[in-house]
Amino acid sequence: MRRREREVIYKDETPMGARLTRFVALLFAVAGIGGGAIVAARFSAETLALIVGLLIAGIPLLAIVALLGFVAIKVSARPRNEPQQMTIPPIIMQIPQAPQNAITDNGGYPWDIPHRQPATARTWDVLGED
Repeated sequence: MRRREREVIYKDETPMGARLTRFVALLFAVAGIGGGAIVAARFSAETLALIVGLLIAGIPLLAIVALLGFVAIKVSARPRNEPQQMTIPPIIMQIPQAPQNAITDNGGYPWDIPHRQPATARTWDVLGED
């Protein structure tokens, strides 16, 4: 009975994979901070200032890009309204009547302007109207 009083029952509902992930992330964070401190001690003041400046400018830029990407994904995932049924407008075609001897030959030189014959009556056909 005395042994039961000292026994501590530990029940953790967190899955093993999640605990392992947290441990590895903590390990990488400690290694990164330690490595950063060692490397920063060897940098000159100008180099360290450059790296800090790039980090200060880069982190907000990364946040903005991530926000734009999130908005783009949300907009593309939104259901779109069905387009209204399109009506085809009537098409008007002009069918020219080829007159007899419309262009006369004035010597056969390509730079000569051909003589035009008087205009003929045109007919119009409207397609697509009910």
